[in-house]
Order: sequence, then C-alpha cells, then structure tokens
Amino acid sequence: MRRACVLLSVVMLLVTVTPALDLQLTITKKTKFKGDLEDLVVFGGIKEMTCDANGNIFSPSTRKYSSAENAIVRFPHDASSFTKFSIDSLESLEAGTITDFELAPNGELFVLARKVLKYSNVEVPIEFGKNFILHYDRSGKVLSQLNLKLDTDNFLPTGFALLKGGEFLVVGYRLEKSNTFLIAESFLSTGTLKTRVNLNPNGTKTSKGKTVASPRVFHPAAIKAHGLIYVLRGTTTEPIYVLSESGQLMKSIQLSPADIEFDSPKILGNELIVREHPPSPSPDPSTGIIEVTHPTRINLPIFSMETGKVTDRYFWYNDTAGLACATPASLTLIGQDISAVTPDWAVFEAKPRGSRKIGSPTTGR
Repeated sequence: MRRACVLLSVVMLLVTVTPALDLQLTITKKTKFKGDLEDLVVFGGIKEMTCDANGNIFSPSTRKYSSAENAIVRFPHDASSFTKFSIDSLESLEAGTITDFELAPNGELFVLARKVLKYSNVEVPIEFGKNFILHYDRSGKVLSQLNLKLDTDNFLPTGFALLKGGEFLVVGYRLEKSNTFLIAESFLSTGTLKTRVNLNPNGTKTSKGKTVASPRVFHPAAIKAHGLIYVLRGTTTEPIYVLSESGQLMKSIQLSPADIEFDSPKILGNELIVREHPPSPSPDPSTGIIEVTHPTRINLPIFSMETGKVTDRYFWYNDTAGLACATPASLTLIGQDISAVTPDWAVFEAKPRGSRKIGSPTTGR
C-alpha cells in the first residue's frame, strides 16, 4: 500500500510539472481590407479590439493626422461593410478622444470619451476637459450623452465597464516615480461618484523595459466575463483584480511567469490569452545600430485563471498584427500581410495545430 501511494505521488508530480506546449498557428483564411474601411482601420491602429457574439469586430479608429480616437468601427470578418460610431458631431467632443468602450448584451454600444482642451505639436491630446459616457444603438445613432463627474486630478482613466443597475465602472492609474497605482471608481447612473478603490496601495513597477510596444502595458483594462469584471494591465508583475458586477473587489490572481509584457487580453472559459511583446532589439555593440529582422516570432501565452500559470503557448510570425477575437476553435488577428508584395492590411483567421482549444486546457495541465 505504501509503495502504491509513493507511485501515485510520483505520477501526480509528473503531471504537475508537465511543460507548456508551443503550438504554431496556421492561417486558414485571409481577407484584405478595401476602400474606406482600410483607411479607418489603418489609422485606428491595432490597439484593443473586441468582438460580439455574432463575430463582428469592433475597432477604435483614429482621427486623421491625430492620435485621438474619434470613432469605433464595427465590421464583419469578411470586411464587406462597416458601421461607424463617431463622437465628432457631439457637443464638447468635436475634437475629443475615446478612452474605452463596451458592448451591451443587446448589441448596443457604450463609449467613454473625453473632451480635449489642448493638443501637442504632433496632434497628441495632452490636456483634457469633461468626461462623457455615450450610448449608441446598433445603427450608430447616439441615444444619450452623460456628463460623468470624474475627477481626473492625478488620475488617468483608461478602462470602462457596465455595472448592474445602469451604473458604470472606470479604471485607471496614477504614476509616482517608477510605480503605477491602479484605481477603480464606480459611478451611479446619474454620473455621480459612488465608490473609489485603490487596487494596489503600494504601487507596482510600471514596466520591466525602458520602452513599451503598447500603452496597454501600463494602462489598466476592464474585461467582463462570467458575470465578473477583470481589471488587468499588460504586465504579469501586476495581479488581475476580480470585481463583482457591482464594482466590489473580490480577489486577485497572480500571473506567472512575472516578466511578460502584453496587450490584447481575451478571457475565454477559464483561460486568459494575450499577445506577448517580444524583447526590444539591442543595438550592435560595435556600430550602435539596431537591426530589425523579419519574420519575428510572436507568442500568445495562455494562462489558467485558476493557477495563474501558463498552460500552453500559441505562436506565429507576424509582429504587426493584434489579437481581435478568440473562440475555442480559432483566433482572429488584424495587421499587415507581410507575406504580400504590398503589405496591405488584412483580417487573419488562425487555428492552432493539433486539437487544443482555448478555454479547454489539455488534460492534466
């Protein structure tokens, strides 16, 4: 009996330490953007995109010749049409910018937007005024514009989520020396502040590197899944903070390893998949020149939301593309088609080799 117990313990240990699998993505379909949609998505960049239950992609779009985001664009995977949810015709937001957005269950759209009082010489918003929550119907018509009584003194709002009872959650941060302090504020349906929670009172190192590939490394995001709100930023040194739909902090999840910077977080089932940032290239010691090589391998690690550890890892070779959608069967990525003579922008459908599905960890992992 003792020998059997020892053997069982050894087997359990072997299962526990099984390393994560590297699974290469295979492109199953590629659709190029055309006309006005290509122009909107290119200027919108590859920031945080999302998808609805019908597979429509929602992407921020940047006002031309400016880094301010003035619209959310919805389009199907075949890029055959689009609907634009713009802020340009709204009072105080003619030159404003969008902070974040969320889809309602009925397909309507809510947007957190800011009035811009001043731009830099290169058209970057640097001074802000009032904050608004905008409610759009499915056709892009504005149903309401709520003045959110948000105090942004030493606080930068970056994420937004809908709470129960028509209330709202805004997450953001303040910087102090080399640390980032995460803050979550809930607001009544009237726009009045209800609660304010300091999620990390001691602060966390802003970034492990001197530069970041995306501002989402230090910009907290709010993702709704399973009736909960997950507040996270793009570095695994920061835990994920789990809030209820009423905005109350319930627990935190520490991701491991703790040296990955990422963007485009997607929660599916009991797993989190992200787009990992590759290390910044170092200059040649003799010349001081940074050589950029292509293709660059891009990893998309998959974390267990129970243990916080990486279970498996997808990868492919296009460092221009961002992760837009994740389903158990496939991933949707958007970026330049670097394999083409002319690197036009495209929607890529990709599947991992093998039978691995997101949200369904390999048995024993």
